[in-house]
Amino acid sequence: MGEKRAVSFHRRSVPRLFYKSVFDALILAALVAMIVFALNFAGVPASGQFVAIDGDSLRRDDVDFRLHGIDAPELHQTCMNEAGGDYPCGREAQRALSQLVRGATLSCPAIDTDRYGRVVATCQGGGRDVNGEMVRLGWAIAYRKHSHSYIDEENEAREARRGIWQGAFESPEQWRAGHRQTIVRSDLGE
Repeated sequence: MGEKRAVSFHRRSVPRLFYKSVFDALILAALVAMIVFALNFAGVPASGQFVAIDGDSLRRDDVDFRLHGIDAPELHQTCMNEAGGDYPCGREAQRALSQLVRGATLSCPAIDTDRYGRVVATCQGGGRDVNGEMVRLGWAIAYRKHSHSYIDEENEAREARRGIWQGAFESPEQWRAGHRQTIVRSDLGE
């Protein structure tokens, strides 16, 4: 008679609703993507000394940086000077960027990565915006497709007939479209 019986309660699991599972999976995927994005940029050297690859790209420690909001003539692109003669405006743009960054310590925080895996950045050094300075000097144009940041600098360069504005030129984007085969062959060493 005095025997007590242990009572066990089994909680019956209620099936989880499908939409809640999908929502949880989406949240997890977003968190993983943010962590991967942060880790990709964690090792990127965003400050120090850089080398100009061309008129709108820099390199530091084998990491390439694309200057945000500007587009410079391609390295092998030619333009026309005010007398109507051709000159290597792509090489001139590279030289101008090289002079801007030579010996300077730059800070180039990552904004994004482009389709080629380059870090897209706005670089500052010596109290000036390197991207904007390239446009102001006339060796790059405001890349309106990606930003409206440097339109005033472009207008100033055009009015003063600096850099590529001294004569006639094809926009770098149009030049690339018309020379894709040449660009690919030169990249392959042909």
